[in-house]
Amino acid sequence: MKKITLIVALLVSLSACQKDFLDLKPLSQPNADNFYKTANDFGNAVNGAYDALQNPSQYGGDFNTIIETRSDNVLDNDPSSSAGLRYNIDRFIEPTTNSVLRDTWGSLYTGINRCNLILDKIDAVTMDATLKARYKGEAQFIRALSYFNLVRLWGKVPLVLKAGSTTDARSYVRNEVADIYTAIEKDLTDASAGLPATYTGADIGRATSGAAKGLLGKVYVTEKKYDLAVSVLKDVVNGTTFKLLPNVADVFSVANKNNAEILFAVKFKKGGLQGEGHGSWYGTSIGDNIEPSLRAAYLPADKRLPLTVQVPVPTSINAVPRKFYDELSGTNDVGNDFPVLRFADVLLLYAEALNEVAYQADGEAFKTLNLVRARAGVPNYTGAQLATKEAFRTAIINERRLELALENDRWFDLIRTGTAVEAIKVTGITMPAYRTLYPVPQSEIDTYNNKTTFGQNQGY
Repeated sequence: MKKITLIVALLVSLSACQKDFLDLKPLSQPNADNFYKTANDFGNAVNGAYDALQNPSQYGGDFNTIIETRSDNVLDNDPSSSAGLRYNIDRFIEPTTNSVLRDTWGSLYTGINRCNLILDKIDAVTMDATLKARYKGEAQFIRALSYFNLVRLWGKVPLVLKAGSTTDARSYVRNEVADIYTAIEKDLTDASAGLPATYTGADIGRATSGAAKGLLGKVYVTEKKYDLAVSVLKDVVNGTTFKLLPNVADVFSVANKNNAEILFAVKFKKGGLQGEGHGSWYGTSIGDNIEPSLRAAYLPADKRLPLTVQVPVPTSINAVPRKFYDELSGTNDVGNDFPVLRFADVLLLYAEALNEVAYQADGEAFKTLNLVRARAGVPNYTGAQLATKEAFRTAIINERRLELALENDRWFDLIRTGTAVEAIKVTGITMPAYRTLYPVPQSEIDTYNNKTTFGQNQGY
């Protein structure tokens, strides 16, 4: 029996408590019409949409495998664990039946359906206009982020913008990549207009207008729409809401969550609460799992280098990279937030887009890149060192590797720059070129059974 398919995922919604996205309970599709009646109902539903991001098949854990370990930053050295499910992903030998990929696909569509239910029903309910705009913006942001991950992992995927019935779901097709990006852009543009710039109290950590603009800029860079990226990212860079912290290690401290560098993070809380904590990210008990070429890329004095070093976790057999270190709770979970987008990332995207629009020696792109390098304690780049657009482009992608290591950016950067095969070769692994996209889960292929509208990715 198929455990998770798109049809099943599209029939799920949640209710939730009022803060921190805790204690979320499933709500079946037949009850949805009875649930979405009040502002409080929609507040709970929005919390349920955030909860999808916490899922172990997304930012709770498996993204680290299918995005970061897939790249040249992390190695999976344990072919015996879970019958090699994650090892096979790292070695580019995963079959179409890999359950990690199947569960991630299903989790992403579960989150999208929760957002669709909110957006389908909220306009019919009377509530404060500002609050309604916020709830819509939060749902649009989460839906856009989910589709951004889907399209980068699988390419063409079903574009579902309305909550569907089982009958509706059976008619879905794999939509064109360009259409998916158009929907993402619209969601983030609308979200940036409807979301507040900041929050107070228990609402701190929710998606903001700045987060929507920052993510939209990242989308534009991925699409190579550099003029648009410059325009939207400039608003974030020149704003006063976000800034680089003086000490890069402080960005990741569990005692310093929601700091000024975080545009958006998926929130977690340890202590055994259902679905709110997670296991140690990149934890290993069988030796260092950081790819040697990553550490070799840092200058010895780079303050970011120590964040990649594995450190022991007390009361555990595992060691984890210092960037995501947290002591285990009494229930053996940890509570690091996952930084989906932070200001250093925005600065590097802005510098990249500026360079692609027009290279200028020692211009604004250099100054922006050097803000990140100065915080890391490494020398500035000059126009003499990076004398061409191509040289600057290479330096930016390398800087992103150093700054954003272990944050689920490297694989996507390799794909969008067409350098994945070469980079993976350095690790001693041969990557077939077609594996820049993952196989569509076999359960989906079997369910739709239509090679024309729901075929497998090339090579699988």
